[in-house]
Amino acid sequence: MKKFCDPSNEGDVSKEIAKKTSDNLDTLTQIANRRKFDVMFTEAIIKSKTTVSYLSILMIDIDYLKNLNDTDGKLAADECLRQVALTLKDVLKRSGDLAARWDDEKFACILSDTDPAGAAQMAEKIRKKVIDLAIPTSASAVAEVVTVSIGVVTSILTDETSYDKLLKKADQALSTARETGRNRIFISKS
Repeated sequence: MKKFCDPSNEGDVSKEIAKKTSDNLDTLTQIANRRKFDVMFTEAIIKSKTTVSYLSILMIDIDYLKNLNDTDGKLAADECLRQVALTLKDVLKRSGDLAARWDDEKFACILSDTDPAGAAQMAEKIRKKVIDLAIPTSASAVAEVVTVSIGVVTSILTDETSYDKLLKKADQALSTARETGRNRIFISKS
């Protein structure tokens, strides 16, 4: 007779759950990683096309993080990344939303069923919350505390809208926010 719960396998089950969880988390920030973002973004695109609803993406860059790393050290830069990630996680509370670490200095957020005005409000809320963290820095050319630049794209998806096209627009919007002075939001016209 087989047992439903085999005590000898409990450790294996715990390890498997921990592995699946770690496969989806950025080890430094403890928010979703790029792999998890890709899965959730694909699901959000399918849902948005099916329900004909808005989908918004935020690309967020910590302004002058490399300079912070160079002047105050890697530990200070890592702590800055953790605090910004925690802020994103605290701000994005809806089940269809996701904050993820995109790369070394960037984060990406999925805002499901969020129109342009809602995405702009969320971006501004994030920008202000990061300033409110009051992480001191002498490495920034725009403020005495850490700030972020945010690129925003919102779209009602069609069959011609692709994963790559949305991300490219969000990244271009982020580049414009950085190029026009940082510590700001730029909203892409989709």
